[in-house]
Amino acid sequence: MKIIVIGAGHGGLQTAKVLAKKGYDVSVFEKSPKNRVSYDWRDDVEPTVFEKLGIPVPQNSFRTDCPSLFAPFSDLPLYVRSEENTREWNLERTAFVHLLCDLAEKEGAKIFFEKKVERLILENNAVKGVVVDGENIYADLVIDSSGLDSPFRGEIPQTFGITKSVKSDEAFTVYRAYVQSREGVEKPEKHARRVYLKFLGQPGIAWCICEPDGVINILVGQVGGMSEAVLNSSLSELKKLNPIIGDKVLRGGQVVRIPVRYPLTKMVAKGYVVIGDSACMTVPMIGSGISNSLRAGQILGEEIIKANSVSLETLWNYQVRYYLEIGAEHFMIDSLKRMLLKADNEDIKYIFESGAITEEDLHSITAGGSLRLTPKSIMNKVCKGIKKFGFLVKFGIAALKGMKAQKLAKKIPTVYNEKKINKWQRKLEKKFN
Repeated sequence: MKIIVIGAGHGGLQTAKVLAKKGYDVSVFEKSPKNRVSYDWRDDVEPTVFEKLGIPVPQNSFRTDCPSLFAPFSDLPLYVRSEENTREWNLERTAFVHLLCDLAEKEGAKIFFEKKVERLILENNAVKGVVVDGENIYADLVIDSSGLDSPFRGEIPQTFGITKSVKSDEAFTVYRAYVQSREGVEKPEKHARRVYLKFLGQPGIAWCICEPDGVINILVGQVGGMSEAVLNSSLSELKKLNPIIGDKVLRGGQVVRIPVRYPLTKMVAKGYVVIGDSACMTVPMIGSGISNSLRAGQILGEEIIKANSVSLETLWNYQVRYYLEIGAEHFMIDSLKRMLLKADNEDIKYIFESGAITEEDLHSITAGGSLRLTPKSIMNKVCKGIKKFGFLVKFGIAALKGMKAQKLAKKIPTVYNEKKINKWQRKLEKKFN
């Protein structure tokens, strides 16, 4: 059985490794040169994924510090504490992709760099392969790991029900760079990992992170796009708030788009499946999706091996497992994210400073899990945030909407039936229209 993976993404490479180990013919086509694959920055990855999937923690990785979250126009942060052994691993993104490529090749997968997939081969309402450098390459399955703005999703017939393009307000436009620390300015003893929610009142975040090697990791991003003028003013203000940020950019410095929404409600078609950012597998609040993509890659590989098939029914089993194990949780987070981005900045500031939102709440949301609300915790939030009762009502409505969407997401049809799937898909997407 021949499998093609488009793009050297984390999920696609994990699937390549799992399938190649069992003797499947797997080829990965990546358009970039090997030394320029992925983004030139470091990323945080949830720690348990390494042991569960048998992936070694890359060399030169380190545990992240606890973040300090600032509400809009507030100088009173919430310090999100966690035990050191539960904190994420921070690792070099390009080096990690190289490691995943090496692991896949060791099992027999073939990795081709500087090979751009031009388009899909569509025959009889099914994907039959890809065109690479003008050559038709046929396969039993094409795995699309080419990212948020995958052109290949757009080639799939509308009748298959796969989202062709992600809406502007469901993507995060982000500038990321590593800069030299300013000479003579000491690293703060606490709050060395500062995250600003709705920075300057804009719908997004910014951060300033003092890394262990003395380099300063900065980010400015917005949902729905970001003009150059807004980027420049945001960077200027970030430097005022954090004098340790120097002027010399050492690496990064590019602007990219990352999905920040619930996962696609349809990830599979005949001969075709999406994974990673192509399937919007990031956490809607923060856009970090490496561990989710890796787990999805493992699930996809296991389902194909179990059935020894890439039928539509087998591929649907992959989506069902992903939703039940990971994806359904993100509907609650997405609902809260959308509400917070539209909320009045002063309301958010008050709720943070009053204690209505706690460090535990923020830890749960940013870690990608659900916000656990009990009658007692709800009453406590109401008491502390009573002066902003209108905000609390909106927050409660968003939480209720998110819980309903999450519950519906977990009712995903477990057997492939187009009529039932289409009905479930329409009801689920209607929650966010």
